[in-house]
Amino acid sequence: MSPIDAPEAFRRRNRASLYARLSVAADAENLSLEGMVRDMRALCDREGLEEVALRVDDGKSGGRRDRDAFQEWLNDARTGACDVLVNPVTDRLTREGLNVAATILDVVEGKDPATGRLTHPPVRLIDCNGLDSLHGDAFRFRFVIQAEVGRAERERIRQRSRNRARNLRRAGRWGGGTPPFGYRAVPNPDGPGWVLDIEPTEAKVIREAAEALLKSPPDPLTRVVRRLNHQGVKPRRAKAWSRVTLRRILTGDHILGRATQSGRPVRDEEGEILAPFPPVLTVSQVSALRARLSPTGNAPKGGGHPARLLSTLLSCHSCLGDLVVHHSSARTRDGKQKAPDRPPRIVYRCGTRSQGGVCEQPVTVTAAPVEEFITGLYLKTVGSLPMYRERTIVSGLEELASIEEEIKEAIADLATAADAETFARLQRLQARQQELSSRDTGRRTEMVPTGQTMAEHWAGAMVDDRRDLLAEAFAELVIGPGRRGLKGFDPDRLSYRWAEEEYVD
Repeated sequence: MSPIDAPEAFRRRNRASLYARLSVAADAENLSLEGMVRDMRALCDREGLEEVALRVDDGKSGGRRDRDAFQEWLNDARTGACDVLVNPVTDRLTREGLNVAATILDVVEGKDPATGRLTHPPVRLIDCNGLDSLHGDAFRFRFVIQAEVGRAERERIRQRSRNRARNLRRAGRWGGGTPPFGYRAVPNPDGPGWVLDIEPTEAKVIREAAEALLKSPPDPLTRVVRRLNHQGVKPRRAKAWSRVTLRRILTGDHILGRATQSGRPVRDEEGEILAPFPPVLTVSQVSALRARLSPTGNAPKGGGHPARLLSTLLSCHSCLGDLVVHHSSARTRDGKQKAPDRPPRIVYRCGTRSQGGVCEQPVTVTAAPVEEFITGLYLKTVGSLPMYRERTIVSGLEELASIEEEIKEAIADLATAADAETFARLQRLQARQQELSSRDTGRRTEMVPTGQTMAEHWAGAMVDDRRDLLAEAFAELVIGPGRRGLKGFDPDRLSYRWAEEEYVD
């Protein structure tokens, strides 16, 4: 049926809303946005249609129905903003087959998808390949078939992608996409394609985070996360590090250089796990991290940062209680009113009386000057010395790690084949895991140079780590009473004792 032979209602409706979807694989399909828009506008000229809207989904998969422009295009019909829906190729409207095809047909026929009742005037649907909703039953048959063709094509593409990725992983090659944190994609030195190689800066970040969590006593995970964010090193996709992001990286298979498929390590014909890429961490390290960072592990709790550099480090000369941080609003000279235009006063003060204790002569000292003085004293003494960090070497967990991988695979198998043999295999593996976990782990600690002086390390460290350095260096930091009229910090108020030396007054 030609537009001239169409019912009068359709000949009067000439407002057209155009829709195009440009997928990520558009180049491979020899499609371009400019070409699709050009073809649709040529169709509108031939049909005597006026373009009132152009909706474009750029780089969106047809396997999703919540594409913004696609929904806006359908809403143009629902709200009466257009009389004709135009698209280049109907089988690209959706890759979900009948599921979404029915929704589109309801819109074209003006029906409510829930009740089937008419809720808006019907519209015409046409594409650049001759599909036209004015063709009655022939249109419906063809439309449904093309929708299913699109779904089947998507499934074939996905299966080809899965097969290609699996084959590349078995061949020790990188199949593309964003490399895991700690790695970079480089040309394969032994043939075509790409492989993963260690990215030195990111690998250093991973190793230092692992060492901080494995040392004794370990740093809380929260502190390690905060340290990474302080250093300005960004994860691959997230804007900042979180506990979840860091835990996933430190306990994943990629960090061992392993190839994975559908969340499982890829194995060779002999059943051995393939590790075609250089590992960032050892199997023993990752196994120990998995145990420590598991929900039932022994990871230290807390990790909140101190209020100030000297929190809990300063003591009152009178009662030897800890000085606590106190914020007070600035006031006018007579002390009767607050001065909102002046910054608050931050001090360390004896908290014994506020806790119900007895202190005959409690002290208070302004925070910034005393922090500056003690920092200067520390750096003057140790600032030129080389900085070392503690490294814990973990070994002897290779078999335990292998058993853990087999347990994960057995649990996955139970989800699809819950037979007695698989369940018995899981029980045997769990018994072996418990036996291995009870054995002593080989651990040794060494101090390794960082290549920095203590002063250089201090300059880039966050407050938590600076405070720890002071806590290790000083056995005592006692604040005595102040004298009225003096400005700044009076050094005579401080009595200190180095952790390795006799008391100095």
